[in-house]
Amino acid sequence: MAVIELSGLTRTYRLGDVEVHALRGIDLVVERGEFVAIMGASGSGKSTLMHILGCLDRPNSGRYLLDGVDTAGLSEPQLAELRSERLGFVFQTFNLLARTSAAENVALPLFYSGTASRRERLARAREALACVGLAGWEKNTPAQMSGGQQQRVAMARALINSPQVLLADEPAGNLDTKTSHEIMDALAALNREQGVTLIVVTHEPDIAAYADRAVTIQDGRVLSDTRNAAARTAAAEPAPRLAGERRSGASLGFVLMVLSTAAQAIGRNAMRSVLTMLGVFIGVAALIAMVAVGQGANEAVQRQIQSLGTNLLVVLPGATTSGGARAGSGSASTLTVSDAQAIRREATAVGQVSYLIRQSGQIQYGNQNWTTGIQGVSSNYPPITNWRIGSGRMISEQDDAEGALVVLIGQTVARQLFDAGNPVGATVIVKATPMRVIGVLAPKGQTPFGQDQDDLVMVPFTTAQRKVLGVAAPSQQTPVNWIYVPPANPYGVQPRLTGFVNQIFVQAASPDRIQAAIDEVTEILRRRHRIRPGEAADFSVRNLSQPSHPSRSSWAASAS
Repeated sequence: MAVIELSGLTRTYRLGDVEVHALRGIDLVVERGEFVAIMGASGSGKSTLMHILGCLDRPNSGRYLLDGVDTAGLSEPQLAELRSERLGFVFQTFNLLARTSAAENVALPLFYSGTASRRERLARAREALACVGLAGWEKNTPAQMSGGQQQRVAMARALINSPQVLLADEPAGNLDTKTSHEIMDALAALNREQGVTLIVVTHEPDIAAYADRAVTIQDGRVLSDTRNAAARTAAAEPAPRLAGERRSGASLGFVLMVLSTAAQAIGRNAMRSVLTMLGVFIGVAALIAMVAVGQGANEAVQRQIQSLGTNLLVVLPGATTSGGARAGSGSASTLTVSDAQAIRREATAVGQVSYLIRQSGQIQYGNQNWTTGIQGVSSNYPPITNWRIGSGRMISEQDDAEGALVVLIGQTVARQLFDAGNPVGATVIVKATPMRVIGVLAPKGQTPFGQDQDDLVMVPFTTAQRKVLGVAAPSQQTPVNWIYVPPANPYGVQPRLTGFVNQIFVQAASPDRIQAAIDEVTEILRRRHRIRPGEAADFSVRNLSQPSHPSRSSWAASAS
C-alpha cells in the first residue's frame, strides 16, 4: 500500500531574472513500511524533494499524495496539522534546546499539539528514549551527551507522535563513522521492528546501503531507482504507534500553549528570569521617572509663564556701550512712560500696557529690617502680570495719581518683618519714607532657578518717582517726565532721567494677535525714538508666552 505518491513533481526558484529548476518532473512511489534512501550530489535537488515530502515547501506543478491526501489543496494550518500527525523529522544538526532535558526535548511535539498532560508527555518521552537506547538519560541536557546520543534524542522526538513517515536529512552527516553506523542501525531497527516508513537523504553509499531502495537524483530528475539485494517486502499494515495513541487535533489553544511554554522556560532558568525581570523593571521605572521629571519641568515652566500673565510681551531698554563693550540688554535708559502711553493709545492689537521701575532697598518695621526689591508700578501692573492679593487691597489709580504713600508687600517680606502678625494697616519705612501697608500679595513661590518671587514690595509709580526712588521736578506740559537720580535698576545701571522706566509690559488683545502686537509696538517705538531703517533699535520686544526662550527666568525675576 503506497503511503507517498509523486507524479510529475516540479519546483522552480526565481533569483532575480534567473530561474533555477530544482525538480524537473519527479515520479516516485513509496510503500508503507519501506526504507528508501534518496541520493545525489549537492545541487541535485534531493533536499528540495525532502522539503516537499515534509510539507515544508510546495511544488510548482505535479501531484503529491500523502497517505491518499492531495497536499496541493491544503491550507497552511492543515499542512501544519498534517506534519504534526503523520510526519517525523530528524535533522543533521539535531536542533535540540540546549538548556532543556532530553525528556523535555522529546516531549516538545506533544506539548505544541496540546494532546496530553505534562505527566503523560514525560511518560511517553521516556518510552521513546528507551526505544532508541537512551533509557536512564531522560534528565541529561544535550551538553551532557555525545553527538550520537543527541541524534538519538532527535530520533525519539521525531517518533513521539507515532508518525507514519520518518524523514531524515543527513542524519549521520555530523557524526564519526562508528557513531554514524550506530545511528543507521537504530533507524533500520525502527523501520523493521516498528514498521515506520523511513526516507533518508544522503550522499554516502555506505549509508544508503542500509535502505531497501536507493533513489538517485541528478539535475532534478530521478536517475535511478534500485533495490538492495537484501530488500524485504514492505509491511502490509499501518505502522504500530507508541503507547498512548495520540488524539487528533489540539485540545488546548495556541495562546495557552505559548503561556505554558513561557512558564516552563521561566521555571528552567529561574535566576536568569528573575534578573531579566528586575532589569526590565528598573529600565521601565527609570523611563517613567525620566518622563515624569520632564513633564514636571515642563509644567513648572508653564506655571512660571502663567504667573507672569497671559499674552504678555515685555519691552526692554537697549544696551549702553563703554570702551567698546556693550553692557547688555536693559542697561540703557531708553524707555519712558510716554512710550508706554503711546503704545496704549496707538497699538490696535494691544489690550493693556503697564510699566515699572525697580531697585533694591531696605524696608523697616519696628526693630526689624529687610533688604528687598522695591518696585514702582502702574496701577494695572499687578493684574496684568497675574499678581493676586492675599489680604488687603491692590494699588488703585487714585493712589498712583496722588502719589499716595502706600505699599504692597510680598509674602517673604511679611514673614521677615511681621512674623505671624497681620501687616495690613501697619506703617513701614521704605528707604526712609514712612508708608502704610494696604495689602499683602498672594504667594507665587520660587522660579525653577530658585529665585524668590515673593521677596518684593510694590508702591505706586508716581510715589516711587517723586518720594522713594528719586527727586521729582514735574513739568506742567509733561507731568511724567521728571528729572531725578535713581539707584541701580535690575541690570545694575543707573537711569539718569525721571520718566524713564526699566520695563514696559504689553498685553496683547488675544493670543492670536501677539505677533501683530509685537510688530505694532516695534513700529511705534522706532518712530518715537527716530530710529532710521537699517539702524539697530535701542530697545527689544520679547514674547513671554514662549517657554523655550533662554532668558525666561531672568524676565520672570525682573517682573517679580
